[in-house]
Amino acid sequence: MNSFEFWAHMQSYAQMSRLWWYTFAALPAMIIAGGAYPLMAFALRRKTSPPMIFFWLVVAGIPALMVFPSFYISTNLEASLAQVNFAIPGRPQDFPLAQARMLGASLDTLALYGIVGAALTMIIMVAGSLVGDVPVASPIVQQISQSLTKAVTRAMNPGRSAATLSGQYGVLKVIQGSASGSQYVVRNGTIGKQDADILITDTVVSRKHARLEVKGGTPQLIDDGSMNGTYIVRAGQEYELNGAAMELQSGDTIYLGPPSLPTAVAMVYERNGA
Repeated sequence: MNSFEFWAHMQSYAQMSRLWWYTFAALPAMIIAGGAYPLMAFALRRKTSPPMIFFWLVVAGIPALMVFPSFYISTNLEASLAQVNFAIPGRPQDFPLAQARMLGASLDTLALYGIVGAALTMIIMVAGSLVGDVPVASPIVQQISQSLTKAVTRAMNPGRSAATLSGQYGVLKVIQGSASGSQYVVRNGTIGKQDADILITDTVVSRKHARLEVKGGTPQLIDDGSMNGTYIVRAGQEYELNGAAMELQSGDTIYLGPPSLPTAVAMVYERNGA
């Protein structure tokens, strides 16, 4: 697995909620957090109180310390994982689901520290303009604020910023439901809200709702005794799965729950992940 395949696997199977941080936000956040320290030092250049100078310099270094771990992982993936005795498997099939989710939880935690550090950077920038004589602080703070606002906006919908996935047997893209925007590589596995390979936690979804099986290179969908049913809409025609397997075709819309139900989860199957 290369880095792209690793992150795609973590998104699909580890259910990482902050993958966006590693893919596009960690690097600019580190640059901004690192710049907050010299800005604070410049702001304090005319101060004569050593305790105050020491205090603000220590505080100004905190954001960079919080952002650095996730930044290092995003730019040195294999080296950082090697430090915790983890080697990226050669194939996705060799990456156990339990191990992927455990690693994903740890990466999400480090990303959270980075997000908090990025927010503290904004506070440091404002503090530098207040405690020191920095005529150019206002435009700098404005630029930082705009950058952080864009990052937070993307954070509210991380699936939109994630890289487009591709898989040998296609991709499922959630277009309706709480996980809207998420993508999942199609392979043998279960769909449900508990201990599932594709975890969908909407109330309409059963604990074990449906399962995917690849036979002869063609993926099939089977309802797994769900309470609200599994449906496929193809070319305007609605099909309810009643225990029998149905082969998926590119463009099919899968519904967990009746398609007429506003809270039903809808996923589009795309063979080439396009």
